[in-house]
Amino acid sequence: MRVIGAAEGESQDMKGVAAIFGDGQVWIRTLAGSRAQAKAHINVALVQFNPGAQTAWHTHSGDQILYVVSGIGKVADRDSEQVISSGDCAVIPAGEEHWHGAADTGSPMAHLAITRADSETAVVDE
Repeated sequence: MRVIGAAEGESQDMKGVAAIFGDGQVWIRTLAGSRAQAKAHINVALVQFNPGAQTAWHTHSGDQILYVVSGIGKVADRDSEQVISSGDCAVIPAGEEHWHGAADTGSPMAHLAITRADSETAVVDE
């Protein structure tokens, strides 16, 4: 067992990763798993979006779970767009085109992003 203290680790500024995060300000802090850990079966990251920030349309090769820990955000697939807030959980099936973030809510939003360790992310055209 390993406990990760609140002061441990660091958040990565994702502003330079425009392909998936566009121009908005987003930070990611990996809490569990990573490709560097050969035995990891799951990835868990805290993703924080400034107001207006969102991902590009993308897919994952495995299911993704988003659990909102603070703020107000949005999640969308090709058929609908939904407001999400603290305590909400979105389950996104493998291969489904979607985006998520704080979008135009005027509020920052943070969620846990949970995927299988071997899940691949691909940006898709709008």
